[in-house]
Amino acid sequence: MNLNDNESPIQKLYKTQKFALYWLLGLIYSGFIGLQLGRIQAITDINYTLHELMFVPTSIAMFTVPVVFLIYIYFLIKYLVARGKQKANLTAVSKVVLVIASLIVVVSITVPQSFEVHTTGIFEVEKKLHEDRKYYLVIDDTKVRVSQNEFHLIDENQQYLISFVWNKRTPNKGQLEMIEPFK
Repeated sequence: MNLNDNESPIQKLYKTQKFALYWLLGLIYSGFIGLQLGRIQAITDINYTLHELMFVPTSIAMFTVPVVFLIYIYFLIKYLVARGKQKANLTAVSKVVLVIASLIVVVSITVPQSFEVHTTGIFEVEKKLHEDRKYYLVIDDTKVRVSQNEFHLIDENQQYLISFVWNKRTPNKGQLEMIEPFK
């Protein structure tokens, strides 16, 4: 005799929705962590194949999270209906809040990152700016933020090999990634 034979239908539904919840959270977090690790330039410099593998969980999560989310909601509703008009417990509500909060946080972080553009090339530094204890170089009408040290080592009207990141939503601001003198 199997121990699960004595379980009530409500207990089976509870375990099923709990299983779907764990899969959903695992997919959300592994996809997010893979995306963030894939963005680290040092990993790309060490091993490009490893860099590309970091995006595998993200690719899987993009397609499976919506399906698993619907499965979770289906079993959650089915469990709540089978349970009847019992008072909602704090654990069930906190799980739903955790899933929704996780999705909101991940989306609010990854959507702005999806508009980032990496630009590399030979540019002339048009101007150096020091505003509010922040240092900038003006490159092709873009204010690129640099460190204080970089600011003092760079000369205006000189050409450099420059790599910087900017966002399509704020195309006039950027962040320096790399700069080297160009001869």
